[in-house]
Amino acid sequence: MIDNDMKKVLILGGGPSKIGQENELDNSSFETALLLKQNNIQPFIVDNNPFSLTASTIDNEYVYTVEVNSKNVKHIIESTHPDALIATLGGLKAINVAQSLVTSGFLQKHNVTLLGLNNKALKMINNPYHIKKIIRAVSEPVVPSDIVSSEHEAFSIVREIGFPVIVKSISAHENTHRQICQNSESLSDALTEGFEKSSVDKCAIEKSVVGYKQVEMVGLRDADGTKILISGLEDIDPVGIHSGDSIVVAPIQTLTDPEYQSLRNATFKIMEFLKIVGSCHVEFALDSNDGNYFITKINLNYNRNMALVERATGYPLQYVTTLLYLGVNLKSVELPAAYHRLTAIMEPTIDHVVVKMPVWPFENVKHADEHLNTIMKSVGSTIGVGRSVEEAMLKALRSSQFSPKDILPSMRDISNDELISQLIHPQINRFLVLIEALRRGYQVEDLTELTKIDQFYFYKLKQLLNTEEKIINYPLKLETIEAAHQNGFGDGMMSETWDVPIDYIKKLSMQAKSVPTYKMIEPSAGEFDENILSFYSSYEIENESSQFSNKTALVIGRGGNKLGPNTAADYYTAEILIQLRKVGYKTVIINNNPNSLSLNPNLSDKRYIEPIQLGDILNIIRTENPVRVFVPGNRHYLMKEIKKEQNLNVQILPPDQETGVILPKKVTYALNFFVTKQKSYFISTEKLINNKSNGDIDFITNYQIPFFINKVQLSKDIDISQEQIAKSNWIGLVQILFNKENGISEYVGIRPLRLTETIFMSHATGINWIRELVKFYTNKLETNELETNIKNLKISKVFNMQANFPFKQLRVNKKYGDSSQEVGARITFNDIK
Repeated sequence: MIDNDMKKVLILGGGPSKIGQENELDNSSFETALLLKQNNIQPFIVDNNPFSLTASTIDNEYVYTVEVNSKNVKHIIESTHPDALIATLGGLKAINVAQSLVTSGFLQKHNVTLLGLNNKALKMINNPYHIKKIIRAVSEPVVPSDIVSSEHEAFSIVREIGFPVIVKSISAHENTHRQICQNSESLSDALTEGFEKSSVDKCAIEKSVVGYKQVEMVGLRDADGTKILISGLEDIDPVGIHSGDSIVVAPIQTLTDPEYQSLRNATFKIMEFLKIVGSCHVEFALDSNDGNYFITKINLNYNRNMALVERATGYPLQYVTTLLYLGVNLKSVELPAAYHRLTAIMEPTIDHVVVKMPVWPFENVKHADEHLNTIMKSVGSTIGVGRSVEEAMLKALRSSQFSPKDILPSMRDISNDELISQLIHPQINRFLVLIEALRRGYQVEDLTELTKIDQFYFYKLKQLLNTEEKIINYPLKLETIEAAHQNGFGDGMMSETWDVPIDYIKKLSMQAKSVPTYKMIEPSAGEFDENILSFYSSYEIENESSQFSNKTALVIGRGGNKLGPNTAADYYTAEILIQLRKVGYKTVIINNNPNSLSLNPNLSDKRYIEPIQLGDILNIIRTENPVRVFVPGNRHYLMKEIKKEQNLNVQILPPDQETGVILPKKVTYALNFFVTKQKSYFISTEKLINNKSNGDIDFITNYQIPFFINKVQLSKDIDISQEQIAKSNWIGLVQILFNKENGISEYVGIRPLRLTETIFMSHATGINWIRELVKFYTNKLETNELETNIKNLKISKVFNMQANFPFKQLRVNKKYGDSSQEVGARITFNDIK
């Protein structure tokens, strides 16, 4: 039973998005906050991420928009007196705060319970010494390692265990990578950096297990000691490539049953020894030659691979974990009506394959090292879901890096020497390098020796190559289309390859009886009667999805996260779903980002995890017959093609004005308006701050509302703005740009208000402008109400939003970048003086 004495819970947020942290933490916090409210517990949150849906969902008086650090959290606890604290949803930063508050006795002094973590478990996180002790205590194998506080001690250890070794900071202030050192020089460099990042001036030195197979397990345990395994994950890439940069497969494909059971049992032993209540993620390094393994990492805080497990299995992991935090045991968990009553206590079984494909930022960050190693470099990922590894793999690939015009993108121009070099020292294009090696006749056994990738996956790639050959050599044949579909090739690929309209491909598909059917993603493999409305496509006889409603709005998600406004776009997409429901639509989302907010089942009526490509979208449109389609962000090719569908009402948000106006290079400030066909409403001024101090609009990544301007100038600027708006015939949220030099203001341009600034303006004004846009484009806007709200608007604080860049994590010697290089943002505000 839930503790009735618990009335207030403080959630520590994850802060600005960065490499290794997209929206998965906010997604899990959002789930938790909703469940707390349903059980009459008031959630509080501390977070300075402007794109936090959790913060937007909780009433303003319970939201603390400050950095997540010990000082701020102490102050909040002293003023709000929460009964409990949740630190597992805010990444390592939140864990560090919790460790500080527990060690100092602060939580005990203020009678605050830390949910999901006891002292033993908390002490272990990010501390290799304690992890090692725990692994030994449960009689599991541990990688030989030691803690050192000087370079002299480190070299003494290395003389015993030999190179290569791995160096990692102890109690680092932020997530740090594990550096592989092959010689004395690289060890010395790694130690210098490691000591600098450690809060206790110590580093861990451990024997390298590079080349071992990477396997991960995610389990659950309740306070009574009941344990279940949610899923195993298999990294295609070996140890030595960060798991976040690896292609990951669920369920596990290449382990023998004894190997699998050994890792499952080891996970349970760890959970039992630590008396974990909630979820646990354990990483292993497995020697494929003899089945021996080491435990390499124990994660108790929510992370991207827990999010992947939720998407892969359909098991409501964070929902159940929250109830376990509140004292409910697994046998007593009551899930939403869509689930079978026994789902919570049963280990998931899935009858499909999920493949996660990383997305990298290097088209926007040109000078970063593209080699893959223990430093995570991907900014996002896509997932493909199919009946086979081949189908899932290609569906994930189609939405990650490459053009839908390609079948399997070729690397035919690479030399043999360079090919071998990249097989041994992989780079971000290594998936294509593997395919190219097979094209050139390299033997599977040799490729496995060079890459340490299991032979199983090379045979799967060979099957994809065989299908590609069939597409090229036997165009427009019914049996070709059938084979292509079964292996994950899209209609758009065949349309481009054969130079025929996509509708013609669909006609041939009908003749071949190779049309998509949709399968439910649920955790019992059809054993239970579940109604979890999350689907993927395949090409089989039985279809489990049909039109949901005659008043459906389809929202097309952003897919894998990239640099630029993508985390903001995901928040924006989630808000569109919320607001569409409020104006009476049933909502359907298509997306394939495992860390996406928009795939949270609380936000939509139905979900499709499919490639964000034309053929797949059209298939869903023909199934659901939506009355409206919303596309967050400008994707011109998709929009042009989708609009060809007759009687389809398609809307881009923010509105794509399609004027071709060339924007100025130098801008100082802006005036923001809401524009209808009848009238334009002035909302706010906004300072556009350029970190390079040259006024270049591309480098404006810092914003302030309001921009202070005298009444006379403001009145003049409003008149100029409304003249320009009248000339343009633009509608929706519109931004008028001004440049100020030598005390003189000059109108310089007009543009739609960017989605990041739309969210920022919602924070600054207290009006949800995504809501107003959705109401406007669904003919539900009450202009009198809008006018009253704007008239009564008083911005009483100065709000700032500053972009966050990935340069430090990518080891690029750069502090600031342009708007295409943003990875997230932070928000602050101060009283107007």
